[in-house]
Amino acid sequence: MKHLVVIGGGHAGIEAAYLAARMGMDVTLLTMHLDQIGQMSCNPSIGGVGKGHMVRELDALGGAMGRLIDATGIHFRILNESRGVAVRGPRAQADKVKYRIAARRLLETTPRLRLRQGTAASLLWETGTRGLRGVELLDGSVLPCDAVVVTSGTFLNGRVLIGDRRLEAGRAGEPASTHLADQLKGLGLRHRRLKTGTSPRLARASIDFSRLQVQPGDDPPRPFSFFSPGIPLPQVPCHIVHTTAETEAIVRANLHRSSLYGGHIEGTGPRYCPSIEDKFVKFPDKGHHQIFVEPESLETEEIYLAGLSTSMPSDVQLRMVRSLPGFEQAEIVRPGYAIEYDSFDPLQLNRGLGVEALEGVWFAGQINGTTGYEEAAGQGLLAGINAVRWLRGLEPVVLGRDQAYLGVMVDDLVTKGTDEPYRMLTARAEHRLGLACDLADARLLSVARAVGALPETELAQVEAKLERRERLRAQCDAAWVTRTSPYGPIAEAAGLRLDAGLSLSDFLRRQQLTPEAAGACLTFLEGWGDVQPGWDAALERDLLLFDLRYAGYREREARLLEGQRGWDHLRIPSDFRVEHLPGLSTEVKEKIKLHRPETLGQASRIPGITPAAVTLMHLWLHRSRGI
Repeated sequence: MKHLVVIGGGHAGIEAAYLAARMGMDVTLLTMHLDQIGQMSCNPSIGGVGKGHMVRELDALGGAMGRLIDATGIHFRILNESRGVAVRGPRAQADKVKYRIAARRLLETTPRLRLRQGTAASLLWETGTRGLRGVELLDGSVLPCDAVVVTSGTFLNGRVLIGDRRLEAGRAGEPASTHLADQLKGLGLRHRRLKTGTSPRLARASIDFSRLQVQPGDDPPRPFSFFSPGIPLPQVPCHIVHTTAETEAIVRANLHRSSLYGGHIEGTGPRYCPSIEDKFVKFPDKGHHQIFVEPESLETEEIYLAGLSTSMPSDVQLRMVRSLPGFEQAEIVRPGYAIEYDSFDPLQLNRGLGVEALEGVWFAGQINGTTGYEEAAGQGLLAGINAVRWLRGLEPVVLGRDQAYLGVMVDDLVTKGTDEPYRMLTARAEHRLGLACDLADARLLSVARAVGALPETELAQVEAKLERRERLRAQCDAAWVTRTSPYGPIAEAAGLRLDAGLSLSDFLRRQQLTPEAAGACLTFLEGWGDVQPGWDAALERDLLLFDLRYAGYREREARLLEGQRGWDHLRIPSDFRVEHLPGLSTEVKEKIKLHRPETLGQASRIPGITPAAVTLMHLWLHRSRGI
């Protein structure tokens, strides 16, 4: 029987191990500390715009993150709810203690999945880097396996920095992993140092919440998972505060003591999640910066300050915190810190996240240069799926950029690479109009069936919802709206004249109709109000309006996609020798050799590759291979 080992118990490791086991593979998850599985080292939240889209896609394919946050979330909000359906993003604050416990419990009760505490020291092959036979641990024991997914997070040669203090650690309080990092570098893999950071945690009782702006959650909260029955935990508010002129003065006066600006950090940090030092230095004209005050758990009294990531010394952190209104008496329970770690160039991966130079090895998460729980989880899920499929002699699951944000992320990583921690943004997805997160279950249904991680009951639930939508849409096309019809008073209230009849579908396309007025129209449809698992009437109304009102844009986008899909399915042979192809510039040849695109579509997305160069490669493939 084939066996898969997943190294790392963070969010990438959880998804890789869980999906592989749900697909029927024997799996061992190896982690340095069993009690830290699913630990939220930074912000105790899941989702957001772009990130929340990926969590919905994970859930649609059978992943764990959506179910875990629903079971342990204490504050849920839909971001951008007043905007279009395509850019709405769910976000939830987790009870980080309960999340960690729930994650471990989920893995412990998953059939075919075993947990093992230990530190990976090296990967073992039969010959060179071919024929993987196991993972050697620091204690000298060996875990036999036929494939391995490495999800090491920030632990590879990790170094925690607080001011001028350095500590070799994977995160505060836990040791770094050096042996495996040294082996991977010794095998010739290209690597770089990256940096991320976290904010100080405060004692709740030391904060005057009466001076803060309250940020309530949604009531009722909407679950992340398409299959969750509801939200079981009591909900609590978050709060907002802003930095002051005193905060800025403290930061600027102590920049030389920051790890970042004091010259102690080698790695590149995330552009879209800067430290408070970076905010004041790079945005000098901004008068103040928003800080989110978020509870970490119902089980503890710790408060997290999202937006105040820092590598300042502890005494400076305390002065910074106490410069915030309502925080004059605040006490720091745990200081913030920066952390540097080794990552490996994702251009060395194939589209299934397998390492080209190492047989039977997949990388997922921060080892690939990404930042964020959601990005890590998405890679872990796909790496786990594709490791299982490789062991079974099947082609990898590769999601298109028009199919999922997960597909955008992986394509960005393996085609363009990254020289800074990669974070998912909706702006990265050129086809985002078709990637609304609330439609992820429908959009990825065929992929979910091929993967085989969702039970038939849940697949049937998605299919029933799709069938119901089709029936209601057909009724909208057939229903006729006139002044004397039941829809007449609704049109009159909206200021619409009905000089001639029109279908309900065309009527709902009128922008003058508010969502509430549209909802009133839908109550006349047969079966609209029927109770069904997973059916949210308000959400379905919005999705129907989105479908009707953006149909023209979607059709135009679909026509543009047709030509691109042809190139994405045109594979470049592994023995393709670009250096012998006349007519290409030296720059193009170097980029092709570095990025190693697997398809012509991938080649077309490499920065610096011109349309003319892609056309020339296309012609060469036709002539030489008869494609």
